Amino acid sequence: MKDIIELRHQLHALAELSGQEVETNRFLCKWMEATQPDFLIKNLGGYGLAALYRGQHPGKRIMIRADIDALHIPEANSLAYCSLHQGISHKCGHDGHTAILCGLAQRLSQHRPEHGEVVLLFQPAEETGQGAKAILNDPQFKDIVPDTAYGLHNLPGFEKGQVLIRKGCFAAASFGLKMIFEGKIAHASQPETGKSPSELLALLIHQLEKKREMLHAVKPLTTFVITHARLGETTFGVAPGMAELWLTLRSFNDRHLELLANEVVEMCRAKAKNHLFDFSFSMHEAFSATNNNDNNVNLIENAATQLGLFVGYLTDPFRWSEDFGRFGQVCPIGFFGLGSGLEQPALHDIRFDFPDDILQTGIALFDRIIRLETEGH
Repeated sequence: MKDIIELRHQLHALAELSGQEVETNRFLCKWMEATQPDFLIKNLGGYGLAALYRGQHPGKRIMIRADIDALHIPEANSLAYCSLHQGISHKCGHDGHTAILCGLAQRLSQHRPEHGEVVLLFQPAEETGQGAKAILNDPQFKDIVPDTAYGLHNLPGFEKGQVLIRKGCFAAASFGLKMIFEGKIAHASQPETGKSPSELLALLIHQLEKKREMLHAVKPLTTFVITHARLGETTFGVAPGMAELWLTLRSFNDRHLELLANEVVEMCRAKAKNHLFDFSFSMHEAFSATNNNDNNVNLIENAATQLGLFVGYLTDPFRWSEDFGRFGQVCPIGFFGLGSGLEQPALHDIRFDFPDDILQTGIALFDRIIRLETEGH
């Protein structure tokens, strides 16, 4: 495991933002080539890569996925392997997820499954919800379309090595909604010659907050939060003629999310029309709900039990979103959590650092999942 721990530290230092994983891709390509996969796709959906390991006999194609991008968060820890890029760091543990797949690649290079194929997918741009979509839309993906897929995320606040599972929705769907209201700018000394959206913006913020309060009591979760509002420009000499309002919408159900989005957009469009403002909107960073297949969850539980790992059963889905959910459009998926410590700082905390002592657990669990999947051919 010493080499995998060292690899994790190297990945941590390389930290790159979503869609910019150039050096991470180059580093992983070199590592994966050494494991002698049957073939390697080096630029999949941008800077992603996929390695395929083929068994001796035909069977199911199983995909195991890790995410490789980092976040725009400063490195607060004094580590020997601190991020080389100021203000960018692995504060979600994607360096650990990736290292687990690299360790799994070592095992597969020495012991391929008897039946079927295994695809190890290193996905870029998970944090923005763009990576999985780009991979699915890449023509190269047709060569590795899986019959089933698995992924994990480390979970602070749970005992190290605990396996957290849930049938159905594991993590919420979400996306960003940007709405723009345009009137007419004017000189600050003659505001009456323009048309300022200030009153409209204040009205919408008030009404949206009231709506959010009403949604708070509704189960299952379907809600939104105002994340940003802007009126005009940062100047004293110009009366504003434009306003922006940004929301993040979230739900445990993709359809409920779509309905809420339509409701919010139409409400804002109607208010803009009543006040004689032009209205436009756009959607950003869209994540599908991560909906686990029951059979996949049963197999994860079986694998964890065989390895003597403690299994926890989640009552509710997580409110955060995970780009892995989009792979559920092409095959059954199984996504689980791996406890990273009761005292571990939260994901995206400036003090977070993936614990090396759960790397072995992640590797062993994925390996056992593969063996159980291929036993049934």
